Amino acid sequence: MSEDAKSPRTRNIIENQLFRRQRSLKLEALQRQRSQFGSLDDSCDEEAETLDKTYIVIIFTEKAKPRHCQDVVKIIEEFGIQTTLEIVSKTEKYLYLTANLDTLLRLADAAELEKRTTTGSMQKFNHGCVSDFLLPGMSKEQILQFCEIPVLIKDVVEPPIRSYIQKGYIEDMFPLHDILYLDRFNLNLKRTTLPIEDIRNYFGSSIGLYFGFIEFYTKALVFPAIFGLVQCLMDLNLSLVCGFYVIWTTIFLELWKRKCAGYSYRWGTIEMSSLDKPRAAYQGQLKPDPITGKMTLHYPMRYTYLQMYCISYPVVLGCVVAAAWFALYQFQIEAEVLADFGADSWLLYIPVIVQSMLIAIFSWAYEKLATFLTNLENHRTRSQYERHRVNKLMIFEIVNNFFSQFYIAFVLQDLKQLKYQLMMQLLIFQLVCIAQEIGIPLMAVLRQMYAKYRHTEVDPNKLSAVGNKSRYEQSFYESGLDSYHSTYEDYLQVCIQFGYVVLFAAVAPFAAIGALVNNVFAVHIDIFKLCNIFKRPFGRRAKNIGAWQLAFELISVMSLMSNCGLLFLQPDVKQFFSHWVPSMPDLSFVIFEHLLLGLKFLIHKAIHERPRWVRIGLLKADYETSQALK
Repeated sequence: MSEDAKSPRTRNIIENQLFRRQRSLKLEALQRQRSQFGSLDDSCDEEAETLDKTYIVIIFTEKAKPRHCQDVVKIIEEFGIQTTLEIVSKTEKYLYLTANLDTLLRLADAAELEKRTTTGSMQKFNHGCVSDFLLPGMSKEQILQFCEIPVLIKDVVEPPIRSYIQKGYIEDMFPLHDILYLDRFNLNLKRTTLPIEDIRNYFGSSIGLYFGFIEFYTKALVFPAIFGLVQCLMDLNLSLVCGFYVIWTTIFLELWKRKCAGYSYRWGTIEMSSLDKPRAAYQGQLKPDPITGKMTLHYPMRYTYLQMYCISYPVVLGCVVAAAWFALYQFQIEAEVLADFGADSWLLYIPVIVQSMLIAIFSWAYEKLATFLTNLENHRTRSQYERHRVNKLMIFEIVNNFFSQFYIAFVLQDLKQLKYQLMMQLLIFQLVCIAQEIGIPLMAVLRQMYAKYRHTEVDPNKLSAVGNKSRYEQSFYESGLDSYHSTYEDYLQVCIQFGYVVLFAAVAPFAAIGALVNNVFAVHIDIFKLCNIFKRPFGRRAKNIGAWQLAFELISVMSLMSNCGLLFLQPDVKQFFSHWVPSMPDLSFVIFEHLLLGLKFLIHKAIHERPRWVRIGLLKADYETSQALK
């Protein structure tokens, strides 16, 4: 770190990665030395212990004066949180937050975290009965997970210091990465499954559920991938194809519900309700809560509904119409090129390629618009916020990505052109995803080769104001990483990919194979980015994948209707039903489609959304609670 870099902190991701690896090796050596010789010198032991205990770092802006920093320290220490303030220079002011075990357990009690008891059931944690939550071989330090400690501290200190954030005195607040824990997520070719429990313990249940879903979805893609190969080799009947994808999509989504219920029960989030505490960006007036009597923020719902129905949805409708118009305009351009240059001209590829690129651009722009509109609606909880944002996004993405295919299939009724259009758009979509998933990490790795020539030690003049060099270096470098906001974009990519796989499976049997290969690599790249490219996010609690479950189910129903429609566009099928039902041949389509819907409904009812052991565990917890109340 050079002396001339007195600018705000250097935003260099690669130096951070190089530093982190060097620091990780150093700590591993210290631990090996401790295990071999039983003790370390006092300075090394204090260094490792201090780094391990620093849970959150608060970065002050240049605008913040020392008195502002001291005010924040006094506010935070009122809650029993231990602080260490380091004013390195005018532009570098750090506040390190930690807490002892007793304080953390009290915060867990106030947050009503669900923990497993010695009886095997899940109960809200009680600080006065810690022994009830100490499983065999467990110590008190193991009651709380890695992801829960920073969140407990953040939830108690963020509200009272929010005014300092709004006035521009606090630039950022983030938890430090645990360098040794990150080694659990290194690529291991011998590992057949993702370390979902480790991911949840470190990043929180929201990110844990995403990786649990992507792993489950990738394994489920094996079946349509094999079926697609058989479909190409044996030229299967399209009615069989329709039946297979109805059964596969329904069983896949129902089994995921059961898998998700198992995750959320073990992680103590299955009983989360819609009455969660307000999200950080929620605005309103402080009023007594009608249930708890505590002072909470309230915002009139009529204003939210006015924003939704008078502004948001009309704007969404306008964007949908514009996307449909652009899709139809492509066919006009293609017809003009065909008339001017003939059917053999390579220029015929240009309209499809341009439209595929516009789809990616429109998706990016509309995502920003959907986020902006949902922010204006001012929804109280994060689950409500995500549900309305996903609803807006899916309406647009279905039209943006698949309107042209529906037009070709059921208006032009040209299956050859449909296959060409679908494969071209799928190819562009996968290339864009690869560019996003691999491009940034690849650039980081290439630049890392030169980072060692730029990495220097901390200026000795600054060390006098630094209590712990390793902690200061890690905070300095991690403050320059990008913030990880949510799994929103990751779910969106998977949802669109799912649409390409199932909506027109009758003419695109190889789509599942492409999705399978893409996901095998993408999931490891996602883990790499979380560990190296982004700051460590605060863990978020979630009991399921939220509105994305409904989005996948909607695409599943649409795939049933679209593939049935493709089936009845076949000449031999038309002739068959015209011969048997000459007066109303289209009635046969309705009957066949309703039979498949009935089959889908029967599968849905036959598979319970919660495994039996989860239902027994919940009933057992209710019984123990009622007995305790008596």
